[in-house]
Amino acid sequence: MSAVKKTAKASLLLCSVIVFLFIGGAIYLYVNMNSLLADLIEDVGSDALGVEVTVGDVDVIIEDKKITVSDIRVGNPKGYKRAEAIKIGSIVIAAESLASDLLVFDRVEVNGTSVNLEVKQGGTNLGDIKKYIEQNTPQSSQPTSQTDVKVIVRNVHVRKAQLNPSVMLLDKDLAYVNVPDIHVRGVGERENGVVAQEAVEQVLAAVIVELNKAASHAGFLEGLSLDALNEIGVGSVEVFKKNLKNAYDSDVKELKQGLDSLKGLFSSE
Repeated sequence: MSAVKKTAKASLLLCSVIVFLFIGGAIYLYVNMNSLLADLIEDVGSDALGVEVTVGDVDVIIEDKKITVSDIRVGNPKGYKRAEAIKIGSIVIAAESLASDLLVFDRVEVNGTSVNLEVKQGGTNLGDIKKYIEQNTPQSSQPTSQTDVKVIVRNVHVRKAQLNPSVMLLDKDLAYVNVPDIHVRGVGERENGVVAQEAVEQVLAAVIVELNKAASHAGFLEGLSLDALNEIGVGSVEVFKKNLKNAYDSDVKELKQGLDSLKGLFSSE
């Protein structure tokens, strides 16, 4: 066999191997797409929140541009007793467009959320996660590497969330409360897209603020200083309104007791 034929044969063999590797890689990505996405979600979530994030399952329907993530668990910061701060039954993500440089999600539905709120002197576990998010939010919404893809999330709905309190500052039993539905709009729209980690941080920060407000309204944050409340997103206005309502309820109760006493005097005559 001539040298030319040998070279041609070797080149053909090399090309065949390369083509095989590309096809094999594509098949591997397709077959393992769900597990690869699960790993990506866990990595991005853990980096964004500063605690371990795990997911149970990921289901992708390419034709419908829909992803369902099930059994999401967000770990607790150090210093708290429970294993998880947040458990989520499922997140359904409906995409509007999936370009190579910009992913636009029309709707994110978060269902079956259980929040283990732990309150101790100086703050809460949700407050610590929020603080980590604020301290580690990227300064720029522009991608810093070729693997960073920009995203827009138009609507996030958190439905039927439950708040389970563990409060070291109060000497009484506390029952869980149901949190009003939370709606976060327009993440990344103003900037024409933000990197995925920042999108996660923006959504979680907004949701945590609403959860903390619900905790304050339920009386779970009694004993925390105003500075600590402001730090976790419960503003002075909310505290003032709650104190005003408590004072009003107390005055109404005293008035009713006074009227009942007067009625008792008249009825005994």
